[in-house]
Amino acid sequence: MSAKTSLQHKALLLNLYVSQYLGLGFFMESLVAILRKNGVPLEQLGLIYSLGLFMMLRFLWAPLIDKVCFKRFGHYRTWLFIWQSLMVLSLLHVSRFDVLTELQPLLIGCAFFAFFAASQDIAVDALAYKIVSPKERGMVNALKIGGGLVGMFIGGGLVLIVYEHLGWFYAMLILCVGTTTSLFQLLFFKEPNDMHTIKIHEPSWRDFFRFWRGKEKRRWFVLLLAYPVCISGAYGLMTPILVDAGWRLDHIGLNISIFGSILGIIGAFGAGWLIERFGRRLILIWTPFAQSLGILCLLLPAFGYAHFGFSMLAIGSIMFFYSPSATVLSTLMMDHVEHSPALEYAMQHCVFSFAGIVSAGVTMSLAGIFGYVNVIIVLSLIAVATSIFAWYLSGEVVVKEESTIQVEFIG
Repeated sequence: MSAKTSLQHKALLLNLYVSQYLGLGFFMESLVAILRKNGVPLEQLGLIYSLGLFMMLRFLWAPLIDKVCFKRFGHYRTWLFIWQSLMVLSLLHVSRFDVLTELQPLLIGCAFFAFFAASQDIAVDALAYKIVSPKERGMVNALKIGGGLVGMFIGGGLVLIVYEHLGWFYAMLILCVGTTTSLFQLLFFKEPNDMHTIKIHEPSWRDFFRFWRGKEKRRWFVLLLAYPVCISGAYGLMTPILVDAGWRLDHIGLNISIFGSILGIIGAFGAGWLIERFGRRLILIWTPFAQSLGILCLLLPAFGYAHFGFSMLAIGSIMFFYSPSATVLSTLMMDHVEHSPALEYAMQHCVFSFAGIVSAGVTMSLAGIFGYVNVIIVLSLIAVATSIFAWYLSGEVVVKEESTIQVEFIG
């Protein structure tokens, strides 16, 4: 295998990452808006957000994807064919139901799609680890984060416009077509039998516990918990601050899902480029410090300066600085994989996601007690502290670049 990942492989990975969030973006953003507009109670809408639990808990069945190997057609390539096909079939199944009168079977279909998408994510992350050299992991994880935002942008924004004009069936049809395109790419993809690591291991469920052994891994675990706290908390405050400032819900959704996503995509690919140019350690340390400045922009609408320009500055700052943290940590997660790519990457990412979700919820509760301004200032200070903490741990958590010796991949 050449040291440099081909454009064909990068295009395949990007499309696979986009396709995950075409459907998830539609179900978790557009479907919520459609149902709420038609009077569905909030307590029922909350069930839709629980679809995200599949992504958070995907490490539980990740060992199966490492362990069950299809050597003839390609280990992860075969798994991707299976999950991607099931994603398409579940979308076709969901398209049969009336969105207003058959909500229960529709939501069951959405749950199956979310499970298949989470399983596809396990396989594509493992494939990326297998075919991408350590030097290029920064840019490939930018494809992961940026691709997810592109999928959310299309599924959560543009497909909603299609629904408004053409109806439910054609919206689902577009999602099916978009999800099917990567299947054609997989037809022409030949998965190599070698990988960029010398650590060979038979996958086992015991790896759940083995992975976190040792002082370095425990410190890495703490950093995974601490790193997303400030920016995730700030993200959670964006919508309620703008609502309290008098913004209409549709304007908030439009600007966050479109304008915010575009800036998030730019931030992700910018971070990938900076990681390749300056290395993981520098970006790991300085990203939270940059976030501390972006978080302070939320003070403008919090103080009542909520006209378009100031509010766009606040939204843009949060979204632009959100994706670099995910990109650099995702890169380091790949570096920390030792034996079982599907399990170990998924397990690390679940720690990161869990910390972000909890932070957003706790921050919103604290803002109700202490006020937006006080919480925003504290979040900015936490970001600075996180930057110092990352500097302190960087010597241990930034793994030295692995050898690119090629060996046969087992399992």
